[in-house]
Amino acid sequence: MAKGMIIPTETRVNPLIHKRINRTPVNVDSVYGMTPEKDHKVKGQFVNVEYPGLPQKVSVSLYKGMPYFSEVLVDGETCIIPLCVARWINEDFGYDKHSYIKDDKGETLKTGKKVPRGKFIIEEHLK
Repeated sequence: MAKGMIIPTETRVNPLIHKRINRTPVNVDSVYGMTPEKDHKVKGQFVNVEYPGLPQKVSVSLYKGMPYFSEVLVDGETCIIPLCVARWINEDFGYDKHSYIKDDKGETLKTGKKVPRGKFIIEEHLK
């Protein structure tokens, strides 16, 4: 070693380079903040809003530790699914509508309108 250099006395075993800052969601009541303890099965009817009468495939894993849910839901048929999937269908299962309105700089404005693809009508909570 060169003269005047300090010899390191300790070495870092686990550096905090890639530490996640937010480990818990901000809104614990959201679909993504659910836990296996709060999640249970619900019985209800799926309604396809985008294409009435056609089946819709739903594949989703919403929180850590949730088994991957992948199922084809038929329009108007009663089925049993997890509560978090039913809430996700009602809250986030859709797309943003595109706007052709431009601002002063010529950039497209966001309208913020979300078009739903389907909804799930909960008839009974199963514990």
